Amino acid sequence: MNTERFTSQNNNEDDRPVIEIPKSVVKIGAVALATLGVAGIANTLGLFYSPKSPEKGPSPAHQVAQVVEDYSNGVITELPEDTEIHTVTLEEGENPTSAAEAAMEEYNEENPENKIDPNEARSSVYETAIYMEDLYKHETGNTGIRPEATVDVAIGDINGDGQPSIAVTKIEDKSK
Repeated sequence: MNTERFTSQNNNEDDRPVIEIPKSVVKIGAVALATLGVAGIANTLGLFYSPKSPEKGPSPAHQVAQVVEDYSNGVITELPEDTEIHTVTLEEGENPTSAAEAAMEEYNEENPENKIDPNEARSSVYETAIYMEDLYKHETGNTGIRPEATVDVAIGDINGDGQPSIAVTKIEDKSK
């Protein structure tokens, strides 16, 4: 079978093989490269619009943590109206997170029709407990939270999404 009909090969004066590409193939390649170049430039300039999925804001747990941070820093002076503050005195082996989880379980038992979402609660309790523990350590100079310290746990629609949330809003050492 003769394969030379697809490509034409000649030798130049140095006896090196030279492949000849038909002008039509060169033109098609040039047009394709030019088209890709124009599309790339247009895309870079933002001339093509492609709808993206809506950007998600911070998670509900992070929104709760932000409200608590603003509250503890005095940026806002009050938590939302329907928010209840439960003060828990820590016993040996307890920490702010365990106190908040116990308060959530109690709340969910008393309010079965309007329970706190446990997944969101874990995140918001964890974020706010860490923030409040750091604030407590900074303010008191203590390296850890002692038993007999009190923990304020807020329960209510803290972030304004219509769902009850829970957060640690204050840690205080009453022994001093």
